[in-house]
Amino acid sequence: MNRNDYNQLIDQIEPDQGLEERLMNGMKQNGRQTPRRNRMGMAGVSAAVMLGVVLVISLMLNGEDAPVVSNTPVTPGTGENTTPIAKVGHDPVIIPKIELPRESGVKADMIGLVVYQGNIYTQTGTRISPETAKQLLGDKLGRSKSGITEWNSPDDYTELASTIGEMDIYSVKGYDLDFRIMSYVEHDGEIYAELYEHLNGITVTKGEDLIGKLNLRDRMTSVKWQDFDSWNMGENKLHDFSGESEVQAFVEALYEAKPIAADPLFEQGIYETGSGEQKFLYIKLQDGTEVQLRLFRDGEYVRYANAPVFFQLDAEAFTALWERMEE
Repeated sequence: MNRNDYNQLIDQIEPDQGLEERLMNGMKQNGRQTPRRNRMGMAGVSAAVMLGVVLVISLMLNGEDAPVVSNTPVTPGTGENTTPIAKVGHDPVIIPKIELPRESGVKADMIGLVVYQGNIYTQTGTRISPETAKQLLGDKLGRSKSGITEWNSPDDYTELASTIGEMDIYSVKGYDLDFRIMSYVEHDGEIYAELYEHLNGITVTKGEDLIGKLNLRDRMTSVKWQDFDSWNMGENKLHDFSGESEVQAFVEALYEAKPIAADPLFEQGIYETGSGEQKFLYIKLQDGTEVQLRLFRDGEYVRYANAPVFFQLDAEAFTALWERMEE
């Protein structure tokens, strides 16, 4: 499949209406919002709906020039559509650097992204409240430029080019600049902030290479979880998790977890598993950020945000935490 084929493919993609409704329901539960906040929220929903799809297309485009070095997980030879299991000593996963499309027609304006120092930072799965954003505000890096659309030429992808309009861009206290930046603006007493992360152009040899950037270890203050049905219906039914020792063991196992390239798991239908096979973990940190992790029981896999890599944990640590997530 060549670049024109990818362009035609993405033109045919329509946002998942169910996902958009779930995102909107979640926003409504945060309370009454001003008209300006609602408009910004709608833009965020559109970006979130398309983010995963466009990231995959971008990686596939870039993959024509930079091969991904990864081990293809082995599936037990039963003939069934089971989740592949990682082998000990497999190769690391190389996530190629995202490059914006070199041809017009690819809808890059659907992605929430900022170009900084030649790298592309995209919207992330870590939540941040307005109050937390103000506390973590670091040095001002500049002001983003609006105008990245499907009609841009490569020459338009300059420093601080973005799809988010004109907003001030800052570093984030406590996090590497190469990993995380933040858009931030105050208007009529309201704070609008969003985190963006650089999760491409890296080699992942174990969980710590990516998860370690989130600063989970020894900084957790509370943990909640949600089952798949609640998440899927936008009900936002979160449950407190009280098993401190299980969480600590889980995080340690996550740091040592084996990275698995996402494509083989996608092809085998990891997202098509039943409602009892997926759960979501929300870890609140001392600095006020909240990290969301998606857990898959079959294979003991964990995924963060839209990075094209899964992490396979030690079965004992994963199962101990999973079994405590009961209503």
